[in-house]
Amino acid sequence: MITSEATGWQWFAIALVAVAAVVVTAAFTADAGSARPEPVAYDETVGVGLTMEAEQIARAEGASVPRAEVFYSQFRYVVGYPGIDRLVSALDAPARASQFGFPLAVYVSDYGGVSVDCSAGGSLSASATPEWTPAETAHYVVDSDARSPAGPVIVPFEDRADAEAFTGDCGGRVVDWQTVRAREPTTDDPAAAVRAQVEQRASRADERVGAARERRDRPVSVVVGRDVATVRAAIDRAPPNTTIRVPTATTVGNVTVDKPVTLRGEGTRLDGGGDGTVLRVTADRVGVVGFEIVGVGNATVGEPTNADSSWDAPVRRGYGQSDAAVAATNVSGLFVANVSVETPASGFVLVGTPGAVVENVTVDGTDDWRDGFMGVVGMDEPIVVQHSTFTDGRDGVYLHRADGTVLRNNTFRGNRFGTHLMYTSDALIADNQVRDQSHAGIVVMTDPSGNAIVGNDVRRARSGILTAGSRSYVGHNVVVGTERGLSTNAGRSLYEHNVLSDNAVGVTAATIVPSNRVVENDFVANDRHATSRPGPMRIYTHDGRGNYWSGAYDLDEGGQALSRPYSPTDSVDRRLHRSDAAVVLSEAPSVHALRSLRGTTPGFRSASIVDTAPLTEPANPRLLATATNETTDGGVSP
Repeated sequence: MITSEATGWQWFAIALVAVAAVVVTAAFTADAGSARPEPVAYDETVGVGLTMEAEQIARAEGASVPRAEVFYSQFRYVVGYPGIDRLVSALDAPARASQFGFPLAVYVSDYGGVSVDCSAGGSLSASATPEWTPAETAHYVVDSDARSPAGPVIVPFEDRADAEAFTGDCGGRVVDWQTVRAREPTTDDPAAAVRAQVEQRASRADERVGAARERRDRPVSVVVGRDVATVRAAIDRAPPNTTIRVPTATTVGNVTVDKPVTLRGEGTRLDGGGDGTVLRVTADRVGVVGFEIVGVGNATVGEPTNADSSWDAPVRRGYGQSDAAVAATNVSGLFVANVSVETPASGFVLVGTPGAVVENVTVDGTDDWRDGFMGVVGMDEPIVVQHSTFTDGRDGVYLHRADGTVLRNNTFRGNRFGTHLMYTSDALIADNQVRDQSHAGIVVMTDPSGNAIVGNDVRRARSGILTAGSRSYVGHNVVVGTERGLSTNAGRSLYEHNVLSDNAVGVTAATIVPSNRVVENDFVANDRHATSRPGPMRIYTHDGRGNYWSGAYDLDEGGQALSRPYSPTDSVDRRLHRSDAAVVLSEAPSVHALRSLRGTTPGFRSASIVDTAPLTEPANPRLLATATNETTDGGVSP
């Protein structure tokens, strides 16, 4: 019997158990005797898959991407997959049963009802949007020449005769659903594959840096002030692959470097006079070393032209055509080092510059980020930016379709975003120090894939690390003193060995489809360790290892940790590290009954996170020590 002395907390816990019983009963009742649901338009599904860039390219090129959609027994949304390989991987995922239940119906595109070919360079095209057909009775063409912007595709057909006809034009062979399900996946753990590539990406960056540094020590051929009066005259006179030495301060206006030469100063000031870009590079293998550049123009948006009709033309005009200290377009091998910039617009704008390296530079932007622009803009090709400092202005480094870029060992202070990735995949963002951003430290937007964010230290920002896309690796980062430390928007990704300390919220589970692995992270002294957006239960445990949540475990009379699941989104558990009353209530029988349901009922406890094996000690003690050991100059003690 419940007495009148029962506390509000006890009443709340009893109510939770009652609600849980209703939810569980209703969930199993809904499955019984359910009719096969009818397919819906793909636009009405929750999509999981293609990068946004690939979607845009497919639309622009008229390419067709085979689709699939699944109705799960314990998930309120229909899940859409771009590609049959992606569908099979999802159905075979270990956590699928506990998070979604079983598939009630699976549909795939039927290319038999449309005119389809692969003659345009292998790109699969269709005369109309294919209808749906049940996956288990469809016929599939594998190993054909057909491709999408994301790679080779499996093409499904309702009738075998249509599938055979397709192989006559595009090759391949016809198989059934059971054979497709048995195919070897491209990778068992795509995010772990990205983790394994971190050292390789760093090594490739080392090679690019070594090649670019060859521009530093070319033989001197012309000295400004001795041999000629101006930098422009020196460029005209200098033979290719030599150095132009600029020993004294000079006003250069707008200078075009149209030869493979190195401009070398000795801390020399170059003044652009406040009108446009100071140095515009139009030749391969140019070096710019040892200058202080001022007098940059203040234009941040380029003029529209009829020449660029690409799908991302507005972005290029808005982000890739601002005034800068140094701007380069469609050149290779650019090397910029030991350059300091004061700018009301951008520091360096690099568009189509494979092999470009920017190192040991400083960019001082506008005090109010809304008045200025980017420290470095990188577009269309991978670049390396390292050992540099970006203060104030809009974004420290902004990337657009710059796949494979490496940003490492940089310092960002007082920007809007420290690093900002758009349509950029396979990048390495490593060992950067990010302080006092007005919005966020590291931001990845527009659904890219394969990015690695490793070893960064982010403090005092509205948000710490915001990820989007898929197949990414986020590990060994420290995030301190933010409103939201980490957001797991990137699906099919691995978040491990991060330290989230003294944040308002440590982590936000943001994907509707819970496909991430979040394990061996340390959540310490956050107001709330975690929050979760709508979706099924997220299980933050893998192979018997969970995360460390300060205050999340209880001790018996002998001081030994009691093992039990922990939910940082639970009304009681989330208060354990902040309230003694919550610790007492956590051992109430009614609350134990509620916990017994966690992890056993598919889809149970919507918008929740459960760690079935929370750690009793920090997983990353050395990294955790740095979270509370900041030096007076904003750095981190070794």
